Amino acid sequence: MPRHAFPAVLLLLAALLAPPAVATAAADPADAPVAATTADPADALARARDAVLPHVVSILVVREDFADGESKLSVGSGSGTVIDPRGHVVTNAHVTDRGRSFRVVFGDGREREAKLVGQDTAADIAVLRVLGEPLPMPHARFAAAPKLAPGDTVVAMGAPWGLSNSLSAGVVNNPRRLLVSLFEDEADYEDRLAEDVPTGRYYAWIQHDAAIAPGNSGGPLVDRNGEVVGVNTRGMLFGGDLAFAIPAEDARAVAEALIAHGRVQRSSLGLRLRSLRGTGHADGVLVNAVQKGGVADRAGLRPGDRLLRLDALALDAPQAVDVPAIQRRIAELPAGQAVRVQVAPAEGGPVRTVELQPVPAPVAPGPARAFAPFGMVVQALTPAMAERRRLPVDAGLLVGSLRAGGPATTARPPIPAGAVLLTADGQALRHPADLAPWRRPVRPARPVVIEFLAQGERRIAALVPSWGDRRRDPLPELPRAWAGIEVQPVPPSLAAPLGLPAAGFRVTRLYPGSPLAAAGVRVGDLLVALQGEPLPALNDTRAELFAQRVREFEIGERVRFSGYRDGRATDWHATLAAAPLPAAALRSMEQRRLRTQLRELGFFDRVEGDLPLDQAGVLVQAVEPGGPAGLAHLRAGDVIIRIGGQRIDGLDSVGPALEAAAGAAEPARIPLTVLRQGEARILQIERHWFQEPAG
Repeated sequence: MPRHAFPAVLLLLAALLAPPAVATAAADPADAPVAATTADPADALARARDAVLPHVVSILVVREDFADGESKLSVGSGSGTVIDPRGHVVTNAHVTDRGRSFRVVFGDGREREAKLVGQDTAADIAVLRVLGEPLPMPHARFAAAPKLAPGDTVVAMGAPWGLSNSLSAGVVNNPRRLLVSLFEDEADYEDRLAEDVPTGRYYAWIQHDAAIAPGNSGGPLVDRNGEVVGVNTRGMLFGGDLAFAIPAEDARAVAEALIAHGRVQRSSLGLRLRSLRGTGHADGVLVNAVQKGGVADRAGLRPGDRLLRLDALALDAPQAVDVPAIQRRIAELPAGQAVRVQVAPAEGGPVRTVELQPVPAPVAPGPARAFAPFGMVVQALTPAMAERRRLPVDAGLLVGSLRAGGPATTARPPIPAGAVLLTADGQALRHPADLAPWRRPVRPARPVVIEFLAQGERRIAALVPSWGDRRRDPLPELPRAWAGIEVQPVPPSLAAPLGLPAAGFRVTRLYPGSPLAAAGVRVGDLLVALQGEPLPALNDTRAELFAQRVREFEIGERVRFSGYRDGRATDWHATLAAAPLPAAALRSMEQRRLRTQLRELGFFDRVEGDLPLDQAGVLVQAVEPGGPAGLAHLRAGDVIIRIGGQRIDGLDSVGPALEAAAGAAEPARIPLTVLRQGEARILQIERHWFQEPAG
């Protein structure tokens, strides 16, 4: 989660913690002109509801995050608004960021796939396009030129906590707000917004008190005329009386650029600005920092200089809230087209005019990907990222987290997190897609020579990739004798109060088919001796002492247990069996296609699940919520018994069954038969969920 200013109020990016949404808006009515505002507040709120709420959708996102050298798929939700007849939906970039697939849900329950048109993290705006809906689509409208004032009524719409068709009313607290308190240095503002992309650099937020919560992110802020005046983006972690929205004019401009070009191209002069607050100056905007070797640096600008004019435009920023508009004006300058800037030097002296030639602003951080064969997460290094980290290279693959015990950590020498991969077997690495030659198994397996930069040194390492599902084959356990019961120790101090004739071990459970069950032992019997030797219960907690005594005998040996039933002395003769393997001794694997962790089905699993002792299948131990199995609602504890048309007998049959089912042309969904709490259920996996992200 990005860092934010305003630490005293604990701000939260709302969408990513929301549970999956299920529906959002009513069916789209015909798009009609908005009527003028009346004096009746109830009529105004109803007008706002009817004009916009039918076009508000919930957005279900399968999100890919990275940790421990691997990708982790999860499900999140946000809100959005259909804004044009072509079915474009505007939302927040932090809703779509790292999204692998998107689905929008309308108020009447219709679900449609959506495609990401583009996202701009600098403005926290993204655009999706709804697929499979007839065009033209009814839509909401941005306010042409909203003039908000403190006290104006506004309505926030969306799906807080995934609850669709929700709205809350409030008032505008401040139409131009930066997240800088009176007690903070505004010069640190952008650094606190995000490490690589300072979201909100180019505008001031609308502060309002209409309650929003996780899941509201990307939903509209609507005025009494039924027009969208903002896009909600931030709210308080505790309580709903402090919320922030991106102004409509900024959101609309970014959305139009994303629809037209898929990105927002901005320009840079290689400097950072701050207001004149506390300087004693009356006009201009202060140069706070200058990028080394950048446009402003080459022109001789220095921190402390004041910019007075940009061509014919006078620049004035008496307060911090005035700076974003100036930064946006600079960002809108055509790259390569010279601009004249009037500068008042920091050390005093005459005002001078310099000619600067804007350059394209640095692009957003490069895409990140988990690369399992190397056991690492990598990200394309951009020049801006390299400069911020003071690296001597401006291209390569930045290593994020590493898988413990994976190929990177066991390479010779190990490749550390924070290193920059430069080449692999002599091939330059600039994008995660450059690792494609090592995505599939290479036979015979051989080390890959990696050149990397770490701690200022260019090193080389030999790395042996690994492929396929990761299996855990535990060390074999020595077979041990087993009587097939669970017991409660009864020491002498407890036997008398319980009214038992002697100390020993009371039978509390009999496993089906076990030696003592076959010998006729029942729950409640008291066992006091084995082969004529006492079974001492030292205290009332150490039940394992009984199993230790049994393990002194051989598997297949016939032994005599002595004890009491209903106060009468009794003997039972049993042939000891081999103890079933515990869960820790069973094979397991991480199944990459399903994004699950599976384990062999053991004796105790079958008993606890009330399953036949010969039941075939594999036990589900863990499920990634955003993976194919998670999206199909598979749960930990389920037993998979069939995939598609193939029976699952054990771990070795899962991969071939999935390959066959995923490779078939039809049907669109793959049935997964599982046992859950003794019931057989059919879950459906959509084939496209298996698709890997590009690059």
